[in-house]
Amino acid sequence: MVLTAGVLLSIPPPVLAADNAALGGIGGIDNGTLVGGDGTGEARLTLFSTDLALIKQARDLSGTVLPDGTDVSSGQEIWFVLYVDNPTTVDVLDLRINDLLDEPDFSYVPGTLAQRSVPSGSDDATIWGGPWSGLTDAVGPPDDGGSVTDTGGPPDPDRVTIGAVTGQANQLVQIPAGSIRAVRFRVRVN
Repeated sequence: MVLTAGVLLSIPPPVLAADNAALGGIGGIDNGTLVGGDGTGEARLTLFSTDLALIKQARDLSGTVLPDGTDVSSGQEIWFVLYVDNPTTVDVLDLRINDLLDEPDFSYVPGTLAQRSVPSGSDDATIWGGPWSGLTDAVGPPDDGGSVTDTGGPPDPDRVTIGAVTGQANQLVQIPAGSIRAVRFRVRVN
């Protein structure tokens, strides 16, 4: 089997602006009272957003990123690392990741789900190095920011979720401004 992974360049994401119009007024008359409340305010707000990329890497057991086209063999174990870099000055308040493993190709290794935070813009070695905090595989109390479940088919866990994903009991996960939130878990190549 040849493992192929996409490479995303880490560059500062563009800030996107969008106007959001709303009608407001007293007694059903649209007189611009959305801001100020006295009929003199603006009924148009500009919201700014930034697209943040989710990066998924395959790594060997020592943590070295596997280049595109790397051969992997049945029975071999590798790490998957998922991370989001928040280079902005605003906290991400509700991160949600849903990663479905391709069961014919990979089996989740129980008890390997972990997370860590590092400064924004950190390189691959920094993201990998240092302590990782374990996350439980279990759904439900006592829970943390992640879990792993079985979606059916072969009787193995194949759905890794991080944050308050619908249908999971995970806690809310945030990414402070100027930081990276990384999650790792190990899989066995089938």
